[in-house]
This record gives sequence, C-alpha cells and structure tokens, in this order.
Amino acid sequence: MATEEQIRKGLEDFAKKFGPATSNIAVVKSVNEQNATCVLIDEDDQEYLDVRLRPVLTGKESFLQVPKIGSYVLAIRIEDDDDWMIIAQDETEKFIWVTPTAKVEVSEKILLEANNQNLLSLMERLFTVLEKGYTTNNGPTISLILKTEFDDIKNDFKQLLK
Repeated sequence: MATEEQIRKGLEDFAKKFGPATSNIAVVKSVNEQNATCVLIDEDDQEYLDVRLRPVLTGKESFLQVPKIGSYVLAIRIEDDDDWMIIAQDETEKFIWVTPTAKVEVSEKILLEANNQNLLSLMERLFTVLEKGYTTNNGPTISLILKTEFDDIKNDFKQLLK
C-alpha cells in the first residue's frame, strides 16, 4: 500500500504531465513599477514576462512590494491561467502603501503623507521657525515671535500623524 507521501508525489507528477507547475522560484530580471509587473528568469533560463506584483492590475494604488533586481522570488499561477504573481521575495527594493488620504513609501528613504501634508515638508517648516523664531534680551527667551507659525505646524502634524 502506498504512503501518503508517495500518493502526493504521484499526483504531483501526474499533474505536471498535463500543465505547468503552479508555483516557481525565480530571479527578478527587471521591474516595471508603473505597471506593477516584473520579468522573472527560472532555473532553466526561461523568462516569465509581465509577472504581477499584486493580484489585480486595475491601476488603483493600494499596496505594492517591489522586489530587488537579482533577488529570488516565489511566484504562483493565478487561477490556472497563464498569469503569474509574486507572493514572496528574499530582498525588497521598496514598499508602498496607499489609502484614499495617505501614502507611506519605504525605500532608501521614507515618505509619509496624509491629509495633504508631507512629513518632510512639515519638518523643514518647523526647523525654519526654530531657527528664526526667538528673540532674547540678554538671557533666556522672552517670547516666541512666530507663535502663529508654530501653531500652524503643530496642527499640520496632528493632521499627518496618528
């Protein structure tokens, strides 16, 4: 009597006779971030074109994980079709998360935007106010001369950060 492993292996071999594998480990050759696709090369040097970086390519932004060129990825077939999609990768070039009012992008730098505010812009404004905003009379600060600007930046940070 055959063991469970032998049956599983037999079914896998039988399925391979009638169609391509349902998953594949390959190397990333190129990435098209705009189209959310990439080109992969498997161990037999076969190219897989237009491999999806997300399951549905509607043009809407939500989540995108961009693999590093030259890294290994695990791709799966989408619903027994000729389309492939990456589900895991060993190196990531960039993460992008987008909601209707916010965006987070993590790569060599971090981009954080929400409610029409950008964290870097807010920080630059804050430092400008700090550099120019105090007046002293022979001692500690007497009054904050740019109080309105400080209050504006404070409110903008509240809109940006949770």
